[in-house]
Amino acid sequence: MPRKRRKAIASTDTPDIPYPKVRVEWIDCVSDSGWATEKEFDRMKLAKPVNEGWLYSKDKDSIKLFASYDKDDDGITFGDRTMIPRAWVKKIQKLG
Repeated sequence: MPRKRRKAIASTDTPDIPYPKVRVEWIDCVSDSGWATEKEFDRMKLAKPVNEGWLYSKDKDSIKLFASYDKDDDGITFGDRTMIPRAWVKKIQKLG
């Protein structure tokens, strides 16, 4: 029986940009403008999103991530940008 070929997985290293690739686990608010019973209201929980991308910056107030970019002779253009308050960040894990 012939061997199956394995697909190559792209490396998380991106030597052409000076930003580390990260996975961020954080909490986010949830809102609902509809009517709810006490039981439904009591079941309401915070969202627990996960973002993966490149860490653009981090300071005492927030972190900034981007998940896509375009690089040409004029520099880097950033896409899929997210800014998260530091108090909402639970974990930052470097990838690669």
